[in-house]
Amino acid sequence: MSTLQELEDLVPDYQYVDGDRVVLTVGIRATFYFWGGHSAPKRKALVECVEAYEQTYGKELAWAFDVDQHKVVPFAKMPTLRKVVQAMDEDDQVEWYASSGDDDEAVGEYRISALTERGWQSGEMSVVSFTLPRDHAFVPEKREKLLELAHLFAAKLAPFHGHVGLAAVSTYEQYQYQSDEIDVATRYRGLFVEYPAIDVSQAHNGMKSVDWVTFIGKPFAERMGGQDVVVSALRAKAIAFEEMSDGLFAYAGTEPDIAPVERGLPSQLALVNAVLRPLRNGAFGSMGFGSIDGELRFNRCTSDLWIRRLDAPEIWPPDSFIGLPREPISPRPDKKQKIKSGETCSVHGRYRSANSKAEEEQSELPEVVMLPGDIAPYWLNLGPHGELLGRELVTWELIGQL
Repeated sequence: MSTLQELEDLVPDYQYVDGDRVVLTVGIRATFYFWGGHSAPKRKALVECVEAYEQTYGKELAWAFDVDQHKVVPFAKMPTLRKVVQAMDEDDQVEWYASSGDDDEAVGEYRISALTERGWQSGEMSVVSFTLPRDHAFVPEKREKLLELAHLFAAKLAPFHGHVGLAAVSTYEQYQYQSDEIDVATRYRGLFVEYPAIDVSQAHNGMKSVDWVTFIGKPFAERMGGQDVVVSALRAKAIAFEEMSDGLFAYAGTEPDIAPVERGLPSQLALVNAVLRPLRNGAFGSMGFGSIDGELRFNRCTSDLWIRRLDAPEIWPPDSFIGLPREPISPRPDKKQKIKSGETCSVHGRYRSANSKAEEEQSELPEVVMLPGDIAPYWLNLGPHGELLGRELVTWELIGQL
């Protein structure tokens, strides 16, 4: 596991500077994906979460982005989120971003953002995310406040899933530094790479990855057969967890691990990953935008490799980015292989739903990646705003042997 001193000693390696501005560094990020952000109860809960963050860390916030004026304003002059929400109807979208730092062109170590779906949208999720300096996961009293805040967000929002841990933290214009994100990701497996505005569009299909702290909502746990099944699987591997009324937190150790690649797979993160892999989205797409000047950024192939980085040590980083395809690597299987929900996987590969019902209800066919010993998941039938209608027995067909 990493220590705070080790993290500080590594600053020159993972901190990126443009002129006199830090544009990417390592911090703590907590992100929660939830349903119903258009509704009055969830908006009230979201406001209370943001206010709780501001009550604890608000003195650090210096500026905010005013969506109505489409410009950066001093935080002290920004209307409160409570006031902003009061003027909305359900078809409006909450967009909130407040940060520390001198301006929006440098990293703010403290920040909170939110983006909700509109009432008329179907199958869309909402997201709230906050960051803190990296020492908040290591100094006991700061870590206690961090975890208390994460628990409050989970209790109020009942997220589908979420995570807390070390992350590559960039500026408001994060897309400008996606080449730095993939660069730092090649050296540290324990860093979460996330663009909430991109990731929220895929969150309904499953989580992208586990983290130091991973939250699994009770409805989402039905993909593994229910929360009791998840608890049993975590307990069997001696993974620490904490149950709540709307889900559970799984812990990959007392403190997060940045996991330099030369040390191999981080054992506790890899263990949590193995247990929760059936909940992972097997067809995430690209974690990055297209290249601007030919610089390396995440595409569909490299995103898939990064998402699978904790499955085996040779997957990420690749020996070379030269010659990699743009699409995920999926060698054709030697023979047909099908397994049903609840059955044990015997072939490491990429599996796609073979159920006609699932095909009709999903704009893209569900996919999962499984290793031998994994239990094939169910698929969830959800209403337009995430209402759990039931879980579906799925026949998964091997489409690519890995």
